[in-house]
Amino acid sequence: MGKSKSAGALGGRMWTNVILFGLIGQIAWVVENMYFSRFMQNEITRAPYATTLLVAFSAIFATLATLIGGALCDRAGKRKKFICWGYVIWGFTIMMFALVPMQPTADKVLPLVILVVVMDCVMSIIGSISNDAAFNTWITDISNTANRARVDTVLAIMPLFALAVVFGGFDSLTNATATTDDWKKFFLILGVIPSIGGVIGLFLMKDKEGIVANKDNSFLSDFTYSLQPKVIKANKMLYICLAGNAISAISYQIYINYLFNIVEGTMGIKDYIIPVGIIMVVSAVISVIVSSAMDKYGKKHFYYPTIIAGIVGCIVIWASKFLIGKNETALIAVLIVGGILLIGVSLVMAGLFTASYRDYIPKGKEGLFQGCRMVLYVLVPMIIGPIIAQAIINLSNRGIADSEIVYPMELFLGAAVVMLFCFIPAKIVRTNQHEFHNKLMKDLEQ
Repeated sequence: MGKSKSAGALGGRMWTNVILFGLIGQIAWVVENMYFSRFMQNEITRAPYATTLLVAFSAIFATLATLIGGALCDRAGKRKKFICWGYVIWGFTIMMFALVPMQPTADKVLPLVILVVVMDCVMSIIGSISNDAAFNTWITDISNTANRARVDTVLAIMPLFALAVVFGGFDSLTNATATTDDWKKFFLILGVIPSIGGVIGLFLMKDKEGIVANKDNSFLSDFTYSLQPKVIKANKMLYICLAGNAISAISYQIYINYLFNIVEGTMGIKDYIIPVGIIMVVSAVISVIVSSAMDKYGKKHFYYPTIIAGIVGCIVIWASKFLIGKNETALIAVLIVGGILLIGVSLVMAGLFTASYRDYIPKGKEGLFQGCRMVLYVLVPMIIGPIIAQAIINLSNRGIADSEIVYPMELFLGAAVVMLFCFIPAKIVRTNQHEFHNKLMKDLEQ
């Protein structure tokens, strides 16, 4: 037992790097995933096609960048340089949004939609190479099966802490009453954070010892490695784990890009900082407790309850529509309960499927398998999810002008339906992964 604990232990410096770069990276992704959408909806156009284009093209370029970045990491045998210098540049791409003209006239809406989408793609390319490719490869290097559920769940709650930083400190610069100067301040301040983090990392972070540059294959072969049919066939459980995460992420993408405007606009909750804060804190605490239990008892017992909780959370929040305009106290209470279930599940899902996926990565191929993670974790969900959302929004707003569009609560019902499909990969992983996990644990104890 003592050996197992030792095998799963990470030093203080290592945990500092995990938390620091996990948090700073997620601060940048919160800006991209939630506030760029809000910026588009509030300052350019409320038409859902613009948000769909923003999210979809960002996912496409992020995935391509991760495929390239993962191959470069393995070929160079380096992670730190890609992470740290990438974070520095990443911050500058966020600051550039302060230069975008806002509140355009009707004839300038489409050109500005295109401009914002292009700038988002550039930001996503830099972020994906430094964070999704290099940082995630580094995480795979320094973790093992004895601690991956804990590490991945800690990383999964980083978006909540990042949201707390951005939401608690700077949300007032982006709400419905925000001015052009407010948005400029927002982008400048939030862009500085990744850049400073990258500089700190140059002194704090270290690559794992013993990593050897792998240039046995051509760059093109490395670039496409994780998408090759023979590789998929040889590592099918790895892809089933990612498929489970993909379905959960599609469900999440149906509502997340409209969440702030749903709470503030559709639900009419103007003072939402406290309820959202409660949701974030309680969800984070629950997910950490559950992740520790997963490492202790095995992930097998947590798949079905987690999926069920996610579906219930979606239905609970959808049902709150019947309280809108009638009882705000009850409305907020229902939002908190549903939100804790929904956000908590999205965090625990990472500890389940992502940690299992890392277990199946062949040694020496850690960087090469970051691309397929992006395809199934980001690209597919961020195309399919927003398209489903756009269909629901358009159906609920037939005959309504773009400026009068209301984002409907039925987005959560759509998310619940998609979440049902998680049971399929969950059953396969649940049946096969437990024995493999035990084998890896025995290997660590030897």
